[in-house]
Amino acid sequence: MKKLLLLTFLFLTASGFSQNFYYGNVSEDGSPIPGARICVVNTQRCTTSDFDGNYTIEVKIGDQLKISAIGLESTIIRITSQNIQKNDQTVDPILSDDYIAKLKKPTDSIKISKPSGTFAFNLFDGFGEQYLMKINRDAKHFYSLKYKYEYNKLSFEASQELMVSSPIRMQKYQKTYAQGRSQNGELVYQSPETNEIFSWGPNVNSLEYSGNKSEYYPQGNIVNKTFGNGNALELYNPNDFFNNGMDNKYMLNTQIEGTKGNIMRINLTYKTGKISIPTSRNNEIAAFVKYSRNVSKLSKIETILSYDDFENNLTNSNFAVNKIVFANAVTPIHFDNNFASTLSNGLQRSYAQSENNPYYLLQNNVDKNKSKTISFNFNHKYTKDKNWNSASASFQSSEIKNTNGQSFYTAGIAAPNFNERKERFSNFSVSDVFNHTIDSRGFVETKIDFRFQERKLNRQYFTGFAAPIDFPDNSLSQNKFDISQQRFEVFYNANVSYTFRDILSYYEQLVLKANTNLNYSSTVKGKFMPNFLASAEIKDLFNESLSITVSQSYNQVEPSLQNNNLNFNSLRYNVSQFKELQNNLELITPKNAIATQEINTNLSLMYNFDYRWNFNFNFYNKTVDNLYVPSFNLNTINWSPDVNYKENGVEFEIQKTFDRRNLAYSFNLNFTHYKNKVTSLNNNQSSIPFAGFADVNKNYIAGQPLGVIVGNGYLRDNNQNIIIDNDGFPVEDAQPKILGNPNPDFVVGFFNSLKYKNFTLNLSFDWSQGGEMWNGTQQTLNYYGKSELTEQQRNISNYVFAGVTQSGAVNTKTVSFYDANLPVQQNRWTRYGIDGVAEDAIEDATYFRLNAVSLSYTNNPYFNYGNRISYTISLFVNNVFVLSKNKQAFSSNAMFNSLDSSGLEYFNAPMMRSFGSSLTIKF
Repeated sequence: MKKLLLLTFLFLTASGFSQNFYYGNVSEDGSPIPGARICVVNTQRCTTSDFDGNYTIEVKIGDQLKISAIGLESTIIRITSQNIQKNDQTVDPILSDDYIAKLKKPTDSIKISKPSGTFAFNLFDGFGEQYLMKINRDAKHFYSLKYKYEYNKLSFEASQELMVSSPIRMQKYQKTYAQGRSQNGELVYQSPETNEIFSWGPNVNSLEYSGNKSEYYPQGNIVNKTFGNGNALELYNPNDFFNNGMDNKYMLNTQIEGTKGNIMRINLTYKTGKISIPTSRNNEIAAFVKYSRNVSKLSKIETILSYDDFENNLTNSNFAVNKIVFANAVTPIHFDNNFASTLSNGLQRSYAQSENNPYYLLQNNVDKNKSKTISFNFNHKYTKDKNWNSASASFQSSEIKNTNGQSFYTAGIAAPNFNERKERFSNFSVSDVFNHTIDSRGFVETKIDFRFQERKLNRQYFTGFAAPIDFPDNSLSQNKFDISQQRFEVFYNANVSYTFRDILSYYEQLVLKANTNLNYSSTVKGKFMPNFLASAEIKDLFNESLSITVSQSYNQVEPSLQNNNLNFNSLRYNVSQFKELQNNLELITPKNAIATQEINTNLSLMYNFDYRWNFNFNFYNKTVDNLYVPSFNLNTINWSPDVNYKENGVEFEIQKTFDRRNLAYSFNLNFTHYKNKVTSLNNNQSSIPFAGFADVNKNYIAGQPLGVIVGNGYLRDNNQNIIIDNDGFPVEDAQPKILGNPNPDFVVGFFNSLKYKNFTLNLSFDWSQGGEMWNGTQQTLNYYGKSELTEQQRNISNYVFAGVTQSGAVNTKTVSFYDANLPVQQNRWTRYGIDGVAEDAIEDATYFRLNAVSLSYTNNPYFNYGNRISYTISLFVNNVFVLSKNKQAFSSNAMFNSLDSSGLEYFNAPMMRSFGSSLTIKF
């Protein structure tokens, strides 16, 4: 049975807390699989493998990657610092019975009435082997047998997968108070015409509809009771805005295998889906053709052609999703956004001119994405005796088209804008790999790879629209950004491994490995980048299944030409400017780039007990210099190698397998603990923000862990007592400070698989302990008076804040959280602005989650030769439940769907619980 070989390795740690650029390869029997889909489980971070099967994706330790390829079952791998740990899911290519079962079972008898021919074989032995396909008799009455391998084989596979996702851990909103504020000692309702943004008004039970209908309220304008028609207000739950997500996947595969080993495989896949935001949709069409044949007994050729077409009508390339969630969340509970999004005069229908209607943003959405990728690979393999050689040539071309912008009458936008972004990326490679086996104890392998890359980026900004009818096609001014980058690379690799046996006694073995690379790049400073790896492993120590491995590696890596993480644009804006966010700056890899350097030291122990228990322990230490980060300079941004840091950690894993007749159980329990610290910043910088906003962000600061959260807090005296102002409220500190560390103390994963006959049950748990996150959503909802917290606490009075006065005395002044005799801007929450005090928004990020449950049934055709059709039915649930201190925000639900912004929550798309089923039929 062929297996999908996942060659993957953790190579370079990059920006973000414990963030890594994970470099992997997907191949089958040594042949690369282009177009494989790789996604971080429970996120929208996805990528595809290139023509060499290579891929790069942003991850953090403890993440799980789901790898899917057309015609192949999916697998999930877990990210650790040292290696990949698979769960119990397997990755198998298309399999079928491949032949027609025309014979009876060998226990049956064949009756021959009289001798009628000549037999040159044992007839019943042929039946028993289960490979006999046909019996022929020629004109001379001589019988011959036709076996399975003498026929062309045709197999099919069809599958369909449906997944429905429902939002969970939703925000909790107040259900009592109307749009308005305090005036002259009373809580006064303010209509949309007043452009009131707050929900600090009177109780909705004191209001009713009048007989005067309007475009804002078709039931009648809202007035105080006794002035209306007696009809109570209709209330709307903001959480009803979200839809269930849905994903459908259809796949058809066929394989034709000839009698001489030539194989053609054709795979077609169609995917369609939508997220929780209304009107969203995405579509993907993929095709894959592979042909291989044996040229001779010693050589084989393979060709692979793949095509992928993907489109999405609601990307978050211009923060559209977060803005839509924001607009929905702050709307007063009695205002129906869905009734209409536009007024008769063409203006936006929202509850205040300075706020957006989420449906207006959807109807005027221009954030779209469309991408196409085509790749071709040719490979020739030659094997003789102890030598093996593979020569290949590959080409890949991709085109990505993005549009985004803000239309007329969008709140927070002074002038409409629109931009088109086109990126073309091509790659051509020729390589050769030679492997020589040394007397069954080792091998020597060399590889040389010539590669040419080209990236063309064109971006046009359109502004100065005269009228709504001109948007987005006719603008008065344009600003073009056009850049072309080329890179020529040569990779030379030498790899050797040799095993010394009986080093201490009869059982011990010493395995020495060395790997060295000398890479040339036309765009790196100095042109050459050396890399090496050396390891020593002692196996079967003390006559036990105990292994100890020590390894040391040094790597230099040049940043890629392609840098599509554009969410650093938000760093130019304060939280209060959220509605103004625009994504119009690009990161460009500089010419003569400095290579990022990484040194890794690993110590691993592996022990197998009774062939059922496996224990693995790994300690690692690494240092990274010249890590690339976004660096702002006035209105430009550079991709600059400015961060140096170190990290060390331990990983422990236990694997157990139990198998008895029809019942099998296995589990994998792994534990990860790590610490990291920025050792220095280049160019005399004291801190470098890399994700978030200008006033609340994640930072690189010398002497601090990676990605500490920085923002404003309360002013304190030398004894860390909060200073209270004359009004009795804490004083905000104008100077930003370190508020939290998003890195967890440890991460635990627990994977289980139970098999009984034809049923398989899989369960996956994960536990992340410690670390902090910033919940800015809660702060802003408090400011608007929309949160459940303000509903519960707005009537609190005679409250004394713990702290000292500015003179140093213990504070004794009592306050009311919301005093109707004072302006609304002076209440407990609005006095600190829309973002509040960031210190109040820091929360514990600990969580425990039942990550996934799946149950599958297969008719197991491999043990039933008379059955030509096999099928598998699966049911699964993802994000079954999550336990954490905060019931709404979730630390792994990254802002803007960027790993850099993990640990930041500001009107992120809701977390989803997914239910699904799949059916696969093979014949």
